[in-house]
Amino acid sequence: MIQKKNLFLIGIIVSIGIISFTAMILIQSALIPNNLKLSPGEKFILSTHFPLSFSSNNDQLNLNFNVVNLIRQELLINTNSTNQKYNFELKLFGRFPIKQVQIEVATPTVVVPSGQAIGVLVSSKGVVIVGHLPINGVDKKQYYPAKEAGIKPGDILLEINNYMVNNVEEVEFILNQMDGQPLNLSCKRGNKIIHTQITPVLTEENNKRRYLLGIFIEDPAAGVGTLTFFNPETKSFAGLGHQISNFGGRPGIPVEYGEIVAANISGVKQGQPGKPGEKIGVFNSNQSPLGKINKNCKYGIYGKIYNVKDLYQAEFNKPIPAAFNSQIKTGPAEIYTVVNGNKVEKYKIDIIKVYRQKSPRDKGLIIKVTDPELLKKTGGIVQGMSGSPIIQDGMLVGAVTHVFVNDPTKGYGVLAEWMLKEMQDLELTNGYENENLNEITLENAS
Repeated sequence: MIQKKNLFLIGIIVSIGIISFTAMILIQSALIPNNLKLSPGEKFILSTHFPLSFSSNNDQLNLNFNVVNLIRQELLINTNSTNQKYNFELKLFGRFPIKQVQIEVATPTVVVPSGQAIGVLVSSKGVVIVGHLPINGVDKKQYYPAKEAGIKPGDILLEINNYMVNNVEEVEFILNQMDGQPLNLSCKRGNKIIHTQITPVLTEENNKRRYLLGIFIEDPAAGVGTLTFFNPETKSFAGLGHQISNFGGRPGIPVEYGEIVAANISGVKQGQPGKPGEKIGVFNSNQSPLGKINKNCKYGIYGKIYNVKDLYQAEFNKPIPAAFNSQIKTGPAEIYTVVNGNKVEKYKIDIIKVYRQKSPRDKGLIIKVTDPELLKKTGGIVQGMSGSPIIQDGMLVGAVTHVFVNDPTKGYGVLAEWMLKEMQDLELTNGYENENLNEITLENAS
């Protein structure tokens, strides 16, 4: 009986040992990335522990294997070549391959970090139609004049009877002057100019009569953010670090074909736990735009600069390389942003976590504001700081995107590598071609 108990205990111990051994191998293997992207001339160190070790038969890859002690091995990678890919293996007991690691040596793209405060306009002209409104006429019937005329949310109302409209007040003024007559509307939908006719509906509320079109309209200002970086060679820009998902409180309003303008920060509402703060920015659609938005995606807004000289706002707006994922580390860094007026300033932060992502994701960094001056002014990360470039060791590593609601000193950042990829993809697909507006009647539009 005692012998059986001993055998049972031995079996449990052996099982626990096997499970622990397997878990250790799996954890070590997971800590070694599948892919490493490095710059020419860069040195990179990987380490592992017994029973795992590194192995390579590639003579072109300069690898130095260093046994630190009986159980730890370091691999020093020297990347002297350019635009090459190499492989090495992670082996169990130096014999059984369990993982292959690919090293890509590539020249990093050089960009200019910004930090400039920008206003985002859905359109530089007209007003934005954000929804339909049912109208109860004086005859007690309900009407949808705009919807029945084929006008859609997201259309930009440019003209009424050949009169340009630039704000909500001008639309109301024209309606009052026309006294219910049929109106000829010109709207922009994507790269089309839509011409249609609509008859206002007379309604009465609180003994006051007026004519309505059955639409909700908003001025085209979408909000304040930060320009992340630009490429003076291609005149491309990237900003915000995240998508503009709604406008006027309504989703689905397209921002493509919009523009960015310079914004002036007139104040900051400090962030507190549970209550995110925000920058108070001033801008309008009558300003000369800085650039045109051609893409609004998960990783920010992208477009073409009109005049590159307008974006050099600070002494540290100098070309620097955009870091690869594997080059970012935890520790001190800086962000460039504006908290007063239009002056871009540097502030200290710590990168407290780096997510080693194999493919684009929106949350690649966790950061913490450590700069006493910024904490005093803002309480940490606030709305409007989205897109503020993150700099580490002379490289652009990412952009601020989100704040932790319960701790405004912390937030997320997107990796610069993914923002740069979005910008380059847009360039490759000719996404910056000039917008050709086709004038068509509404019956032929879609």
